[in-house]
Amino acid sequence: MKKIIAAALIHLGMTTSAFAAVDVQLEGLYNKAAQQGGDAIEASYEAFKVAQQQDPSDPAVLFYLGASETLMAKESWLPWKKVSYAENGIARMDKALLMLEALENPGRSAKGMPRDLLFKGIAATTFTKVPTFFNAFDRGFELYGELMDDPRLSHMPVQAVSWIYCGALEAADLSESELKNEWQAKANMQGALALCKSDIKP
Repeated sequence: MKKIIAAALIHLGMTTSAFAAVDVQLEGLYNKAAQQGGDAIEASYEAFKVAQQQDPSDPAVLFYLGASETLMAKESWLPWKKVSYAENGIARMDKALLMLEALENPGRSAKGMPRDLLFKGIAATTFTKVPTFFNAFDRGFELYGELMDDPRLSHMPVQAVSWIYCGALEAADLSESELKNEWQAKANMQGALALCKSDIKP
């Protein structure tokens, strides 16, 4: 699978000196797309599309393809394409999470974060922020609940996971959930609350 992904990266003008670095490069490709937008999004989408076609059993590639599709939805000017990209992206991300649950060892991200936590965080953020007609908010809120109940989250450096705590609190605000106070207490205990927007603090 890494050979296939490496070929996809090379086709897009990227190079890799060893297959062991491919996962890191792909993760970086998606992160660049999420942060910079524009051409970086299309490059990410094309790389993951090629890789997923060659190895549909890899949940990480499927997840990043779905995540890239949701970014493509933001970039598209055509309403029907926006909807298509978003629907497909949400479905792929959710399927990848289910596939990941079946693995004994889902692995870790380039920065050492358990991959299942990372993917749940990205999915939860995405699902709770897409327009309501996609009916993804409840699934995203459910994922935030799983994350906030996962003891591994509190063992991660707060700077690496504050976005999860903050996203969970924003979602709790939107849903007017009774879990808000509990989640705020957890975020405050870990030092994450101070890193969140002021409008979601008590």
